[in-house]
Amino acid sequence: MKRLAVILAGSTLAIGAHAVNWSKVTESQTGSIFSLDLDSIERSDINILDEKRVENITVSIRRTYPALKSTTSDSKESGIHHSDQQWLISCKDASYYRRAYVYYTADDKVIKSWQSEKPLLTTKDFKITAPKTVSRILVEQACKNYEQAK
Repeated sequence: MKRLAVILAGSTLAIGAHAVNWSKVTESQTGSIFSLDLDSIERSDINILDEKRVENITVSIRRTYPALKSTTSDSKESGIHHSDQQWLISCKDASYYRRAYVYYTADDKVIKSWQSEKPLLTTKDFKITAPKTVSRILVEQACKNYEQAK
């Protein structure tokens, strides 16, 4: 079981390993900074079962959390500093499916990782974003960058 966790973490880490062009997109009310890796935005070859004619894109997203306010010096090192996620996005309806994530400490040690094991997706797997939310801003920016790069 431990070996499986290491394999999954290693394969999930690949989502952030090639990220070289982070661009800040927005900041949440709690102080988290959200960035897109502009070099990771590309057309996806993943087919959605009930939506055949939609072009989806993939993108790597980074969330950098605000500094922890604590009296103990080691709490900063044990807390989450940033997370990398990979989203599959439908620009058609501003929705996304989170395919993987990795949480890191300030010194880039992995705290937790997850990768979707779903072999097939439908539109019901996608989360539709609400206007004026961080997720909508990220989806719209990724779609805009994709269209400009085409």
